[in-house]
Amino acid sequence: MSQAPIPANEQERLDALHALELLDSPAEAMFDHITALAAQICNTPIALISLVDAQRQWFKSRVGLDVEQTARELAFCAHAVAADAPLEVDNALDDARFRDNPLVTSDPHIRFYAGVPLHDAQGLALGTLCVIDRQPRHLDSHQHAQLQHLAHLTGELFELRLQARRQAEQSAMHQAMLDNAGSAVLVLDPQGRVLRSNPEAQQLLGYSPDDLEDRYLPQLLLEPGQYERLCTACSSGPQSTEGQMRARSGQHLPVRLNLSPIRAEGQQLQGYLLVANDLSQREEARQRLQRIAAQLPGMVYQYLLRADGSSCFPYASAGIRDVYGCTPEEVSEDAGPILARLHPDDASQVHAAIARSAASLSTWHQEYRVLHPLHGPLWVEGRAAPQRLPGGETLWHGFISDISERKRSEQLQNEFVSTVSHELRTPLTAIAGSLGLINGGALGAVPEQMQQMLEIAQSNSQRLRKLIDDLLDIDKLVAGKMRFDLQPLALRPLLEQALHNNQPYAEHHGVQLLLLPGIDCQVTADAQRLEQVLANLLANAAKFSAAGQSVELAAVPKDGCVRISVRDHGQGIAPDFKPRIFSKFAQADAGDTRRQGGTGLGLAISKEIIEHMGGRISFDSVEGQGSTFWLDLPQVGVQS
Repeated sequence: MSQAPIPANEQERLDALHALELLDSPAEAMFDHITALAAQICNTPIALISLVDAQRQWFKSRVGLDVEQTARELAFCAHAVAADAPLEVDNALDDARFRDNPLVTSDPHIRFYAGVPLHDAQGLALGTLCVIDRQPRHLDSHQHAQLQHLAHLTGELFELRLQARRQAEQSAMHQAMLDNAGSAVLVLDPQGRVLRSNPEAQQLLGYSPDDLEDRYLPQLLLEPGQYERLCTACSSGPQSTEGQMRARSGQHLPVRLNLSPIRAEGQQLQGYLLVANDLSQREEARQRLQRIAAQLPGMVYQYLLRADGSSCFPYASAGIRDVYGCTPEEVSEDAGPILARLHPDDASQVHAAIARSAASLSTWHQEYRVLHPLHGPLWVEGRAAPQRLPGGETLWHGFISDISERKRSEQLQNEFVSTVSHELRTPLTAIAGSLGLINGGALGAVPEQMQQMLEIAQSNSQRLRKLIDDLLDIDKLVAGKMRFDLQPLALRPLLEQALHNNQPYAEHHGVQLLLLPGIDCQVTADAQRLEQVLANLLANAAKFSAAGQSVELAAVPKDGCVRISVRDHGQGIAPDFKPRIFSKFAQADAGDTRRQGGTGLGLAISKEIIEHMGGRISFDSVEGQGSTFWLDLPQVGVQS
């Protein structure tokens, strides 16, 4: 492991870092939003704002990592700071600088790293905005550009944060002083007429001292009645609010207004002291973030689910118009306009997925349809990371993109596959039947060498017929033509029958199927289709287990459902294959999988069947330690 060199301007850099008062400060939402957005854009589990101190790197914001700091000598970020340039490591195990780094060889097992230096106003590199993955990868040019945009914004927010802290300190210390440094101050009579002003107020509003005096504050505030409401509230003490002031040029200025009553010794009201802090820089930073978001495909957003069940979108990029046909302002307080545009057939599953994500704080990921007021039905894909707030609310940070074109392509592919499958089925049936008759001796004995070739041909025709049957099943499921007879079913007998039916196949592979003790209950399902899914899962588990191993079938109650699981002790599933495991024709690249055969459609069919029965299917797997495939089905008599 090689340590990063110390920059030539190290002392100057450290002085600038300490001056920003960021080290060991509490978490702040504006920085957490940036790391959440960086992780979403780069599709990585970890994103950090890392500040490189003398002996450590400390994380101002972190997503997907529990520790607050690590030693500087181990820090990838120290290399980016030393070079003052972006650093990308596709696979740390292939890089001599990092392959034996404890952060690579042990938790968090870094494989991929990409970091962009964070600069202060003087251009000094203070740390990095970085994204990390536990598996090798490479960012595309778009992700590189967006990461650099976010790093630039983060550096600007460092400066804006410091300025905001300074202004807040000054307001707290000097708000009753006319010459409040850095803030506009107006002294008002009880009716709101300006008696005196300081240079900051004159510069902010664009008036000379003479022009500003004798004006009334209500004329300078955009919101009607705001001054009167503040004065009324001031009877109980100083008041603070945000608003807008009208400058002489006509420009509308966002400001923080602090109004304090001025009283004589006898508590008689003499007037008011108004301190106005310019929020233009904060507004500019917000607009810069919006411009960055506008360059991203689809819609970047925050979704807030309140404790009382109501919801809203505190932030939504301009892409909301393309996805939902409404404006960010329409949903900033109430998500109703968006929820009303969910397709009626998809709304319940979207709401259910949100509830599951909120309960488990797991990533929300859903494909569903939206009824756009101008463009009609659209297919969209959404993904978001949830965050529990102190008040019990849940806040998601995520994005939604239009996938209608992809869905149209999939539909064309399905129609093509369906047509080809139907056309092949009839001649293939005749071929398979003829080969069966010949191999059965209907034409008499054939030479041994020809017999072997005929048996191979019959075996391959049967495999091809199985592939076509699977393709037709997929076609029926996608088209909604497969019939489902959903009934309350006693689960235990179904599991015993599935074990009995698949035991000969398992014994052929030297594997024992075991049914673990469990609950005796009823589920809502189609018996034939559930048996088809269980047969697929048990066959896969047996096929990929070593001789002498066992496969366990179990059922346990879980959140109003019954979880049926099939666990094996085989080689597990490679991380890079996990996202594709339920895709059609998906097969791992390992030679062992190819030798075992299969069409690559079994799990895709199983997923469609379980979802059509109102359940869900997924898996847990550690490479080298086996896999557990599980499915949840509604339990009869239990409300989830």
